[in-house]
This record gives sequence, structure tokens and C-alpha cells, in this order.
Amino acid sequence: MKKSILKDVIVFLVMLAVVAIVCCFCPDSIPIHFNAQGEADLFVNKWFLLLGTVIPYSAYFQCLRHGGKGDK
Repeated sequence: MKKSILKDVIVFLVMLAVVAIVCCFCPDSIPIHFNAQGEADLFVNKWFLLLGTVIPYSAYFQCLRHGGKGDK
């Protein structure tokens, strides 16, 4: 059990590190929402992308860690 928790923590930290490295190369302000005319109307700081790390981690946790079995 502890080995799988350690593996999960390592995977999360690697994903977080990759996103942090990507953030270093992004501009300070990033548009995240566009109106119907295609103009950006909501901007966030580049470090806001770190919150998105949970999305690929959730996919890893659901699909790879459980072998694609879901809640079984």
C-alpha cells in the first residue's frame, strides 16, 4: 500500500514540475476565455496553470492506477 502511495506522490510531483517548467516560458498574462468574436476577455497569471495539474493526474489515477477498471 505504501509503495503505491509513494508512486502516486512521485507522479504528481513530476507532473507539477513539468507544468512549472512550462509556466517559466509562458507570458505573464494568459487568456483563458474568449467571447463570441474570438477576443480574449479573461486573463490570468501564468502560475494559474499549476492548478491544472490535477486534470492529467486525475486521468492517471483513474485509468492507469486502477488498470482502467474504474471503481471496481
